Amino acid sequence: MSETTPVFAPVRMRRAFEAICDQIRQQLADGQLAAGDRLPSEKELSEQFGVSRSGVREALRSLEMAGMVEALTGINGGFYIKQSHPDGITQAVRDMVALNQVPVSDVTEARILLCDLAIKLACERATEEDFAAIEADIDRFAELVRQGKPVRDSALITEFYRLIGRATHNEVIVMLIDALSEILRGLIAQLQAPHSNVVQVRRKVLRLMRERDAPKASAALAKHLTALHLLLEDMERKKTPR
Repeated sequence: MSETTPVFAPVRMRRAFEAICDQIRQQLADGQLAAGDRLPSEKELSEQFGVSRSGVREALRSLEMAGMVEALTGINGGFYIKQSHPDGITQAVRDMVALNQVPVSDVTEARILLCDLAIKLACERATEEDFAAIEADIDRFAELVRQGKPVRDSALITEFYRLIGRATHNEVIVMLIDALSEILRGLIAQLQAPHSNVVQVRRKVLRLMRERDAPKASAALAKHLTALHLLLEDMERKKTPR
């Protein structure tokens, strides 16, 4: 958490809230603001920016909707820079899918390509701790499947992919994988097909990643995800009225 108090320059324009948002985003990009930092009060921001408090409120609402800040109440209440999270990305793509602006096939295709890249990077960068975390997750998943417990509509169905993303040591890839996986999780829960060989596929992918054989690991996962892609496409086709 930064110990310095952010200082902003006055703005002079008709849509002042946009300039306020731009300055806050720029301070984030420059590292002058970081996750967990508290912004000055609405009154202080109004004085620093040289705009009305309504303009400040509009800017804060815009940043809150974008998932960049969050409002906290209580003795230490106020607006704080939010920890990075893919919620905004997830909701934006989910809305486009719901409005038929983006087909499900685009989401599944993007996920296949992103996982291919993630496996390649993970095979180069992953530590034994990364692999151990993936293995532990597969074991948990396998035990739940063995017990006949529902896993398709739980976060556990996508945790495997998040851990592969973590093994890349690239936070942007983690966020993108999380976002796409979360969108597809709701659709996967609707599938009537059995779990098939999910556990075996995941163990195979992990074994090949430990061997640093990116092409074979990527091919094994791509085959599985392509089969899932076809199942989801078929489900969507059956739901579409003719």
